[in-house]
Amino acid sequence: MSNHTGSHMLNEILQIPELQSVFQTIGREKTQSIIVKILQISNVYDCNSDEILDKIGEQLGVCYHCNQAGSNFIDGVCQNCYETYFTRTS
Repeated sequence: MSNHTGSHMLNEILQIPELQSVFQTIGREKTQSIIVKILQISNVYDCNSDEILDKIGEQLGVCYHCNQAGSNFIDGVCQNCYETYFTRTS
């Protein structure tokens, strides 16, 4: 059973420093490092990356599918995950 409540709480918490420009102040690389570490910890508590990063992950540069930093995103996932898991070839 997933910890949806924890996931949504973390999403709301991540929006606080984003709204206060904290992530902008510390820079993209440090921001991505923090977010990846938070996702690693949240995994222990059965939280869901897609819920944690909903409407903020792409902006912060972290893919909700592979939980890694990235620069090119399509619908919230990095380009590699999108091409590997979300496109169909005939």
